[in-house]
Amino acid sequence: MIGVVGISHRTDEHLELYALGRLSQPLVAEVEEHLLVCGPCQERVDDLEAYAFAMREAITREPVPPARWYQQSWLKMPVLLWAGGMASIVFAIGIYVQFSPHVSPLASLQLTALRGAMPSVVPSRETDITLLDAPSGITLRAEVVDATGGTLWIGALESRTHTIAITRRLTPGSYFVRLYSDGGKLLHEYGFQVKASL
Repeated sequence: MIGVVGISHRTDEHLELYALGRLSQPLVAEVEEHLLVCGPCQERVDDLEAYAFAMREAITREPVPPARWYQQSWLKMPVLLWAGGMASIVFAIGIYVQFSPHVSPLASLQLTALRGAMPSVVPSRETDITLLDAPSGITLRAEVVDATGGTLWIGALESRTHTIAITRRLTPGSYFVRLYSDGGKLLHEYGFQVKASL
């Protein structure tokens, strides 16, 4: 387009880029030369500069809205996802161990000091033993030994329930529970067997 003095007018795009300071350097000289002689383009640039200034002012005066939780912690999200994934894996392993047929169950025995056939259990990851005829009201110590007399467990008998928990896997064989008074006197002896299959 030819201006009033024979110089071509700049496009609105060139004028906007010039007003915002983003026009490429080779074109800046041409636009400035044109602005020296063209009043309508000078007015257009002035309007664009005033508009850009007003927008900058409005942006700086307007409060910044608070970031949402996912914007504030975008760096933490991978950590949260990793932690959630690990918790899921641990939970899945727990479920597998609890319900898997490959893992031994818990065994529970109730023993009396009477002679005769010994009760049996299968190998398990923990064996809970309740001594039904253990004396009450006194401190008692219990010992679990294998058939050779090797000690597997020593500890105090739980006074309320008269139970002990052997938290190791017992191999097939015969075992004995010896119950002692606080003074070390043998009060009762109990026997049980661990069999490969009942």
